[in-house]
Amino acid sequence: MPGELTHNRSYLSENRRLIIGRSLAAAAAEALPIPLLEDWLASRIRRGTIRRVAESRSVDADDGAVRAVADGSVRPPEWAQIVGTSLAYRFLTRQWRRVLVVYLVARRAQSASNAFLVGTLFDHYCARLHVGMGLDGARATELRQLIDRAIGETPGGLGRRLFRRGALGAARAGVKAPLRLADAVTGGMIRRLLSRNQETVAAQAVEDAIERQLEAKKGFLARSAAAVELQLAAEANPYLDRLISAFDELWRAREHGEEPPSAAT
Repeated sequence: MPGELTHNRSYLSENRRLIIGRSLAAAAAEALPIPLLEDWLASRIRRGTIRRVAESRSVDADDGAVRAVADGSVRPPEWAQIVGTSLAYRFLTRQWRRVLVVYLVARRAQSASNAFLVGTLFDHYCARLHVGMGLDGARATELRQLIDRAIGETPGGLGRRLFRRGALGAARAGVKAPLRLADAVTGGMIRRLLSRNQETVAAQAVEDAIERQLEAKKGFLARSAAAVELQLAAEANPYLDRLISAFDELWRAREHGEEPPSAAT
């Protein structure tokens, strides 16, 4: 059975561009060195990815499940926590701002790559391993733990270069801050909603904005996602096969009440 799955990954192409594009968008949202704010927006984008993948596979995932898979063990802040910290950023010197920006831009590619791997393993789970009516928070927490373990223990990696060009393309398009990312496609709506403490409405507006960008063939997200997808299709990716097989082993052990083996063995 593991061998059969290894040689039959065509089902993963169905959501691949969606996952790539939204992974790039979430990474771009992390570019502003304002603690908490970038985490809020990136989390909302990642949650949208998980929700859309689940819906495409007819898996009923409640809000707790979506949060657990998308955010992992780190809980992103709510908007009320962000306001004071955002104000503090204004007092940073220009030199320190530049240092932080360089650091955050450097991590974009790795962030996008990891988001892609999480989204891909979740898509695989929904398509091949999920049973039952729906996915709740408790089970989703276990699922994300196994996803993280598989990624952490599987030798090799996808490589930053696959997502580096897309991340740089987002930067050239002027996506240097999460609010600018959102404002670029909403005409400032996100900024106005957040200023009124309408976080839920703002989150939905972000979701709609990202989808419009992905559907616009000439938009930077659509172009970047297509370029990364083409590169993934053109190259052999033994790492992805090893990663999915490792996750399958971990999941089967969990289902049988056994101690999951190391993914590296």
